[in-house]
Amino acid sequence: MPSSDVEKNIQYLVDLEAIKRLRSLYCYYADAHDSENWANLFTEDGVFETDVFGTHEGRDAIRALQHLPFAIHYVMNPIIDIDGDQASGKWLLWEPCSFPEDNAHQPIWGAAKYEDDYLRVGSEWKFKRVKLMSLMWSPVEQGWEQQRVFGQ
Repeated sequence: MPSSDVEKNIQYLVDLEAIKRLRSLYCYYADAHDSENWANLFTEDGVFETDVFGTHEGRDAIRALQHLPFAIHYVMNPIIDIDGDQASGKWLLWEPCSFPEDNAHQPIWGAAKYEDDYLRVGSEWKFKRVKLMSLMWSPVEQGWEQQRVFGQ
């Protein structure tokens, strides 16, 4: 294998791990209610699009979002395609969380899919667009078969 191919493969693996780290930081900052660091993972004109929480365009709008009172984002099964300074990714989300409800918190099981667009900005990967598509959000006590609050 020519050295240029080796260098390309190494760069691909470095980029792949950087994108995985970006998604991990997204989850960590969202769960920690760290809106500043969470928003800084997006490009200035980034988009956070969801079927449950609406669409928010621009880093300032993303920063202003209220996080769930409690959440643990588990993301898995990444499918990442990299093309130079742009990339796309698909992930699955499993999320035990709480939804605010009448001065209380309702425990919820959540599952969703992410479809992301990434952009290399300088030497860092950022989210250009995060799209969250719900599979289900169901009360813990009723499970996902008895009552699905949102989703298919």
